[in-house]
Amino acid sequence: MTCGVGAGARPDYAASMANTKKRLGLKEVMAELKANGSAQTRKTYRNAGVSCELFGVSYAFLKKLHKRVKVDHELALALWETGILEARIFACWVADAEKTTVKLLETWARDESNPLLAGELAAFAQDTDLAAGRMHKWIGMKSAYRTTLGWSIAGSLAMQPKRGPDEGGLDEDDVADLLERIEHGLQASPNRTRYVMNSTLISIGCRPGWMKKAIAVARKVGKVDVDFGSRSCQVRDATSTIKKTVEHYKKQGKSPTDGTAGQRRRHC
Repeated sequence: MTCGVGAGARPDYAASMANTKKRLGLKEVMAELKANGSAQTRKTYRNAGVSCELFGVSYAFLKKLHKRVKVDHELALALWETGILEARIFACWVADAEKTTVKLLETWARDESNPLLAGELAAFAQDTDLAAGRMHKWIGMKSAYRTTLGWSIAGSLAMQPKRGPDEGGLDEDDVADLLERIEHGLQASPNRTRYVMNSTLISIGCRPGWMKKAIAVARKVGKVDVDFGSRSCQVRDATSTIKKTVEHYKKQGKSPTDGTAGQRRRHC
């Protein structure tokens, strides 16, 4: 489990579309999740702010299980209904982005008792053609959970410059609007939202043509402080991170958005 809640934990979508020889049902998946939980992992998740029911299943096991399940939208819907942390995380991994509706995303976004789920749900939402629409709505809401979801999606979309609005992506006006929102709203935003807005600022700075503008905003925003509680996490300095990342790829004749970072997961 990482400190951040930005989108990116969802496994490769294209690989997930492969057929499986034997379909695992809800009963089998839940039994495996329950059998592979541990007290230490439960403690870790509780320390991260999870208040819902959970088994304490590691991400390592979830990844192994995902190789057996691949994509199963009906299973995802059933897993979500259980209300259990790991079942809902797994639901975000196995749900079919092409079958997803606005109603489903809004329904899943109502679970605000589980901050760790934000990154998983955002990673799934950004796979869909509905991504930009949900982003625009959620970043403007009062709910800290919804704004965290919205800014997590924004960070992912900022790293996909070839993805246009017709595919749920951003145009350059959208990026400019995000920068303005960050400049004037980051420091006044809720704790977790500040962290993700800072990450989005870094993503924008790594987008071709936006480095100087993003760094200018980073300097205006200043140091970003986030309370991680008992977790030993740190907030990345946007200015130095942008410069180092862009320079690293420049030496290779590339952009940070080249490769999988600049593509939708379903196309990877």
